[in-house]
Amino acid sequence: MSPAQPDKSVYEGLSKKDRQALNRELARIQREEERKRKKRNRILFRTVVVVAIVAVVGGVGFGIYNGVRSSFTGPANMLSDGILFTGSGETVTATTTAAIQPGAEPVASDLATDTVLRLTEYVDYASDDVATFETTNGASLQSFVTAGYASLELHPVALEGGAGSYSARAANTIACVANGVPDATLVIHNALIAAQPDLPEGGLSNDELVTLVADAGLDDEQIASCIRGNEFSDWVTDATARAEASIPNSDVTELTAAPLLVVSGTAYTGPLDDAEALNAFITETFTAVSEAGAAEGTEEGTTDGTTPTTPPATTAPPTPNPTAPAE
Repeated sequence: MSPAQPDKSVYEGLSKKDRQALNRELARIQREEERKRKKRNRILFRTVVVVAIVAVVGGVGFGIYNGVRSSFTGPANMLSDGILFTGSGETVTATTTAAIQPGAEPVASDLATDTVLRLTEYVDYASDDVATFETTNGASLQSFVTAGYASLELHPVALEGGAGSYSARAANTIACVANGVPDATLVIHNALIAAQPDLPEGGLSNDELVTLVADAGLDDEQIASCIRGNEFSDWVTDATARAEASIPNSDVTELTAAPLLVVSGTAYTGPLDDAEALNAFITETFTAVSEAGAAEGTEEGTTDGTTPTTPPATTAPPTPNPTAPAE
């Protein structure tokens, strides 16, 4: 059961940040209750598995078993709890992976920094801060990916509310798209960001999320059914909890707020609405990674005694254009 919503009078006299902090604490309580509910469900799952196996021996029961099992399976192409995009100079392609199986842990992506910058972003589509950051910097970051200078791994999370909240349902929408048509996920991400400033109270309904996805060019009945049915709601809860506990390939240990951008292992902590500050950070990080790679190559040398060529990452990325439209 979700925690009772506070009377609106509770918010009187609170600043916007205090209201957001209160909402986050309520969301944390709801996620904790959701984890307890899921623990009970896992016990039920194991019981059903035993029953299903017995039924299978008798020739029936696969439908029951698979129906319960699917509710704990994560989306395909998000084995790391995120979806990874790379660019070829003209197009952006999602990396395909298996789905997280019931009871399994995510597998962190191999984000070696010897060739391109590795951008990892945690986003909550109900967050004003995420909208500010993405509106200012999203197109520039994606231009890096398109050009082949960087990869981008998107992690949708629900920090602004528990199961059933707009945060969770928007994250589920991304999971549904990633599971069905992974290459379209970045387009839907951009559509969700564009919709954020004008969200109604409580966010878009599931039917409105289906319309948003269709209007963005993805009219797919299976994805629509996935969105309406909150098919990956359990995964959203788990993935958010995992991010709050640990951030792989990063100098920060846990997710406390969104957005979080990690550039080749280093978290950006500058202003969210300052494109020049982010560009300076990326350039600095890019230079440090390149110099470290070159130094390592010089020390190791090659088998014939010569020095290996400098890795591609030493070619400077293009200067971001904060006004460029996102694809």
